[in-house]
Amino acid sequence: MAEQHEAEIRRRKRLRVIGASVLATALIGGMTATAITVSGSSRNDHPTGTATLRPGPTADPTGADTGLTTGAPPTATATAPTGAPGPTGTASGSPTPSPGKSGGRPSGTATPGTPGASATQGAPPPAAPPAVPPAGAPAPASSAPRDPLTVISEAATDTAPLDPGTLFAAPILTVGGRTWNRIATSSTDTCWQATTGGLGDVASGQSCRKLLRATYTSGDSAVTVGVAVFDHKPQADAVGQAHKGQIQGLTTPAGIAWCVTTGCANTHTTIGRYGYYTVSGTYRPGGTTQDAAATAAGPELAAYARTRLLARGQAAVGV
Repeated sequence: MAEQHEAEIRRRKRLRVIGASVLATALIGGMTATAITVSGSSRNDHPTGTATLRPGPTADPTGADTGLTTGAPPTATATAPTGAPGPTGTASGSPTPSPGKSGGRPSGTATPGTPGASATQGAPPPAAPPAVPPAGAPAPASSAPRDPLTVISEAATDTAPLDPGTLFAAPILTVGGRTWNRIATSSTDTCWQATTGGLGDVASGQSCRKLLRATYTSGDSAVTVGVAVFDHKPQADAVGQAHKGQIQGLTTPAGIAWCVTTGCANTHTTIGRYGYYTVSGTYRPGGTTQDAAATAAGPELAAYARTRLLARGQAAVGV
């Protein structure tokens, strides 16, 4: 009986050793397959590594107890990629960087569809060309001020109100050391009715619009200053070049007529679209008597008329 019992114990030990050997063989085969899989993966996507396994204990042919517990797997130490599947044990090692990578990040230009790559930013679109005005578009208006003389050369640009009261605005003038008082003003739409000696015909031939007049007196001396109005400068120039006759002296409704015929001292000239005139004489019945003071004052009142006409253009351009 004792021999049978010892034989049974030896048989059980052999079974435990055989079982442990079978488990160790299976474990070694699985780890070898894992190492082959790791080694054969793509070198561009995964680091390479080799698992090193330590063989487990082998069965003692003598049948002695090896210290294994029935069913417990052997202990193994492996060197494999971090996170790679494998048997239970202690893993050490680090992945080998793939070509073209530095610090675990891709470098250079990524190919579309490559995982983890960022596309290279494209160049900004070209700037739009400057807008070109359409053909025939008017040029921008110039901000430069116009010339006052140019303004009063055309009715289209000389649009301020025009009447004898505003044109000959000064009620009193001092000329040649004497005081001259304005006694009458008038606006005549038919230019020839306020002229004599053929001046009306010349002015009407150039479409004279109206004749504005004012009379200034100092004692018995009188000067009438008049302005003939045209639409365009060339018309006024043509009348000046063909001048003849004179304007008539203007009096009050209850006054006496003077210088209504030729023979009195007079002046004439043009500026812009205007012709301006003076007639000087004695403020007495008949009125054709020469008057030295009036004759001397005539050019001064003509200059006054010129200043007033030019002021219209200056006001228009802000001078």
